[in-house]
Amino acid sequence: MSPNTKNWMSPRPRSTTNWQHLSVSEGDDGKRWSIIWDTTRRAENEVRNAAVEKTKSAALDRARHMLRLGFIVYEIRDPSGAVFLDEPTIRTQLSVTVATE
Repeated sequence: MSPNTKNWMSPRPRSTTNWQHLSVSEGDDGKRWSIIWDTTRRAENEVRNAAVEKTKSAALDRARHMLRLGFIVYEIRDPSGAVFLDEPTIRTQLSVTVATE
């Protein structure tokens, strides 16, 4: 018998975590934050793109990412549908410098 054939019988290292005792992360309450955006500036009555996130912080991160890509972020809406941040406030709060058209 070769020395390698006995290795499968050695005890395996145990996991340091048990999936049954993991802490519960933030629950999903079904409410969504909306980011209204587009690749080019459009009139308010035209169709615009919308991205949806579960949390306020995720919505802000998504908006920041879209601004870095050069997209236009018109507004962020809270789960009730009210405008949370408008375009000038988004640019100011997220500290992203975007060339004006």
